[in-house]
Amino acid sequence: MSPRSISKPAPPEVRRGGSRHWLAPLLMVFASAAAIAAEGVPELTRASLQLLAAAPAGDSAAVLYVGAAAEAPLLRDLRVQVDDRSVIRYQFSEDEARALVAGGLKRVLPLPPGEHRLRGEIVARAATGKPGATRYSASFDQTVTVAAQSYQLIFDDGGMLSAARADLQPATPAAPQHEADYLLATGRAVEAAVLLESSARDPQRLDAAYRALGLAAPAPGEAPTALVAYNQALGAGDVAALAALGSADAGAGADALALRDLANVSAGYRELSAGRGEAAMPYFRLVRSPGPYSSAAMLGLGWCYLWPSNANAAAREVSLRPNGADAIAATRRQTPFRYLQAIASGARAEDLRRALIPWAELLGRDPLDPAVQEGLLAIPYALDHFGAHEQARRYYERALATFDTAHGMLAAARREISGGQVLAALDARDADVSSGWPRLLVEQRDDALAVPLRMLVADAAVTEPLREYRQLRTLDRLLAARGEAGDTSASPGALRGRIAAASAAAAARLQSAMFGVLQKLEQQTTRYQAEAEFAMARIYDRDPHGVAQQ
Repeated sequence: MSPRSISKPAPPEVRRGGSRHWLAPLLMVFASAAAIAAEGVPELTRASLQLLAAAPAGDSAAVLYVGAAAEAPLLRDLRVQVDDRSVIRYQFSEDEARALVAGGLKRVLPLPPGEHRLRGEIVARAATGKPGATRYSASFDQTVTVAAQSYQLIFDDGGMLSAARADLQPATPAAPQHEADYLLATGRAVEAAVLLESSARDPQRLDAAYRALGLAAPAPGEAPTALVAYNQALGAGDVAALAALGSADAGAGADALALRDLANVSAGYRELSAGRGEAAMPYFRLVRSPGPYSSAAMLGLGWCYLWPSNANAAAREVSLRPNGADAIAATRRQTPFRYLQAIASGARAEDLRRALIPWAELLGRDPLDPAVQEGLLAIPYALDHFGAHEQARRYYERALATFDTAHGMLAAARREISGGQVLAALDARDADVSSGWPRLLVEQRDDALAVPLRMLVADAAVTEPLREYRQLRTLDRLLAARGEAGDTSASPGALRGRIAAASAAAAARLQSAMFGVLQKLEQQTTRYQAEAEFAMARIYDRDPHGVAQQ
């Protein structure tokens, strides 16, 4: 499900009020995966799970798990070596680290029978979300005799009186269920379903896995309570309810933190669109930076200093292109500066200085982010009314250059989608077993394909086709690892052929959805580019004396 559009102001000379769709889609993890997928996907998923669970490969062997004590720092890196074999390293993503602190267990490697020396190191950092957070490290070196018993390596920071440690101990009988919790919390519903069908049978967890795979409708009240409350508050325009969500304890999950930020951004723009800039400021200041909504919050905070604060004001719809003298006059009455050539002085000039501080933070950020694009116009708008016309002109030129760059990025993304590079990169990321970060599609250094992936997958229209495609590809990888078991309709080979056909159809649907997102981004960028060009034209047609405004 995706929240409804959030009203917020655009640059005053462009638009006030109305719906802005770029804040509406929540992170794709919030979107419902319960809708039954395209024809054949549920059937193929059930058949694959039945085959994979019927003869689990190596399930009877002992394994090594890794976990974390409650309230421990977030695990970042694991290095483990069995005897003199190669060192295995794993880098934990944010959601994986939080799933471990919540009680989940990650399977690291199988342990063959016999006596083995296990040694390595675990590195963790405090869960502050800020650079330079406290680093913790714990080494381990222990000999164990393995029969059928699995082991778990639990990290603990040791508290204030002792050093961090990694405790190697026999795994509890509930370890498979805790592994399933970890898989479900990190978006690996296919692997969780296979585990729960084979060796960790748990009806409640299995139902959760089926719902995540689109094999069952959501149970009543299955959607997160906070998300339901958010959508209800947003639909009713209830700022108090949004504020309550924005100040609530978000828990440990990244999704909950993102929802809290979204509630604060929504509340801020509701107040701002009603002309209550001072009331909106506290909400924008509560939004985390960096974070998925930090740019929108920075933009809104800047407008708070310029927007009239009127407790009785109400949001009004203003045309993007006023048609006629009356419409132009109405538009001007809704902007901080009624005259194009107005020059601020006194307290109004100080408001402009304050607005420029958060807006300057938007420079250099994602050129395809609508909040960043709007900020590129807001800065010269403020400078122009501050009397710094030459600086305003340079910033408008910078905005135009950035929009040209954005169009180039969109053209490159279109080519990469058409050529199959985007889906190939998606497959490679999901198949990476050395780190949890690639499958989150976060941007990596020297990774050009992260740009189209990052901007495409956040759109609500891509959520369901993306889930279908990744689900089918994951099933295929698991079946390939299992190996051929004969050329029958129930064999991995025959089933993989059916999955390949369904994957091709899912890929086509996903590519179509991505092209739709590109088209929206192109239209959005073109609109902002047109605004910058109009602003440049107004600069060259300026009255050299200006009009003072207090």
